[in-house]
Amino acid sequence: MTPRRLRRIRDLPGPMLSWPLAVPAPWARVQARPPGDLATVAGIRRDDAAEDAAFARQPLHDWFRTHHEAVRWMAPHYWRSFLPVSRRLLRARRAIHYTGRQNPPLGSGPAAVEPVRLTELLREEARRLGISAVGVARYDPRFTFAEYAGRNAGDRMIVCVLEQPWGATQELPCASTEKAALGTYAALLERMTRLTGWLQGQGFQARAEDYEGESIYIHYAVAAGLGQLGLNGQLLTPQAGSRCRLAGITTDAPLVFDAPQDYGIEGICDHCQVCVRRCPVGAIPAVRREYRGVTKAKLNTKRCFPIVTQVAGCAICMKVCPVQRFGLDAVLTEYRATGRILGKGTDELEGYDWPVDGKHYRPGERPRIGEELLAPPNLTFDPRRLAPPAAVSAPPRSSAFPAPAIPAQHDGPPDADHNRLYY
Repeated sequence: MTPRRLRRIRDLPGPMLSWPLAVPAPWARVQARPPGDLATVAGIRRDDAAEDAAFARQPLHDWFRTHHEAVRWMAPHYWRSFLPVSRRLLRARRAIHYTGRQNPPLGSGPAAVEPVRLTELLREEARRLGISAVGVARYDPRFTFAEYAGRNAGDRMIVCVLEQPWGATQELPCASTEKAALGTYAALLERMTRLTGWLQGQGFQARAEDYEGESIYIHYAVAAGLGQLGLNGQLLTPQAGSRCRLAGITTDAPLVFDAPQDYGIEGICDHCQVCVRRCPVGAIPAVRREYRGVTKAKLNTKRCFPIVTQVAGCAICMKVCPVQRFGLDAVLTEYRATGRILGKGTDELEGYDWPVDGKHYRPGERPRIGEELLAPPNLTFDPRRLAPPAAVSAPPRSSAFPAPAIPAQHDGPPDADHNRLYY
């Protein structure tokens, strides 16, 4: 199905309006208390000067425009997951764009604002709307794609998180999990539209960004203390690991900034490394290195992207993460008691069914990946390309095929906020 045909999805019959989705209750705040041997740094190790230099050398660009051929190749692989939630998702996206045009005049907010109280009210409203968590970070143009520079509504980024259903996620890789992820995005956008309207009703400028992403939300989530970066390249939240979806609202409301936290997640990842061993194509390195000023495990996109697209989103790296499956509290409790990682070496955590051959793979077993999956003859994809070709004018993403709903976050193909690609 081509992007042009997908624009007509708004005309599908009513029964496809939504896909059932059970959204968990908002999260309780978590205190960062890792055991001493798991403590590393608050948030992530970064070099501000190196980040400045990387931005000056090569700003980040929209993945859809940069790899327009790959986007067209992806579309036929995702329609089964996308169609059941299409009406609800596209309607939520239109509401987001409409709300962005309803801002009050600049400077029309209250003359005297108590930032702490305003931030408390924002969190209360987010909880009332059913958003799992919100965090406030300083807006940073280095983490906005060049195509969307200057569209921010202020100097704050409110990161909004919505937890993805637990049961569907444990079935990875499969199309039903893709539906759950896209349904979670739709629910998040619906709630963000109302939260944006609430801020505007207080007299402040606010602009919600689309779920495909104009900014690197994982950067803001780490800066706001909502989690830390895992070896699998994803934001690991203490409550649900990477089993959540992210989006952001920029605003000029004088909200109190949150701070990065050390939950011990980096230390857990170093002891665990299940995702490194279980990745079907070995795309996850076991060692972190500096990239664009950030120290992380940078995924091998060349190996990851074709598999994610063709194998129902893959996301084995999400499924086998103990923080995702059990929550950080349970993982830390087991580690304190035994020095072991909860579930490591068991089929409960590490086993998965591979859709390509229909087989179940237990710990120590991985499927054989043929050349037809790693290098499809009709795929054009060069991960070294970091900016759109000058001669190409790709269609705006608002009218093109939406990003596939693979795990939300860092250095593989586009996804939820296609943050896997660049951060």
